[in-house]
Amino acid sequence: MRVVLALDDLVGGCHSAAIDAPEFNPGDPGDFVLHTDNPKLILPRDVDWSCLTPELMEDILWMPNRLRNIIDGLESLDVSPPEFDDFFLHRQADFSRLGLRAMDLIDRICLEYGIEQPERPPYYEPRDTFEEGVALAADFSDRRRKSERNASRGTSNVTPLFGISAREERGPKPPEIDPGI
Repeated sequence: MRVVLALDDLVGGCHSAAIDAPEFNPGDPGDFVLHTDNPKLILPRDVDWSCLTPELMEDILWMPNRLRNIIDGLESLDVSPPEFDDFFLHRQADFSRLGLRAMDLIDRICLEYGIEQPERPPYYEPRDTFEEGVALAADFSDRRRKSERNASRGTSNVTPLFGISAREERGPKPPEIDPGI
């Protein structure tokens, strides 16, 4: 049960981090403050891991490493304006995915060992928030890839002001003919 409680604390921390909107300094757009710290996971030290199935035990024991890798990954980004290396998007998506994984582990433990699920008020649905965070990040990435593809092809979503461009109007350039022939 203490493992469930530790994972539930992680869910709360991931939720707080996933919905945390930065506050920017109006005098310096590169200066921002996040209102919540990164989530933490402190698993109990005296757990008898042999009581769990090997697969479930491994999934739980990997969680601190997964959390550390997310934090290390976020710290590796170049967090400078204007794009901030997509830091805020990655923070939302990565902590949402980790929160979903923790909730799935809680569900498995509670189902397999007859432990009561953590009780949440009806207005607090972290799974919905996590799923939305992952979907928003995927949608943003898809739109960016499409935009980059279009840019590399020279296509644009901007309608020319003066009709079609001169190159399109003339069509392809005819081959040059050597006058000496």
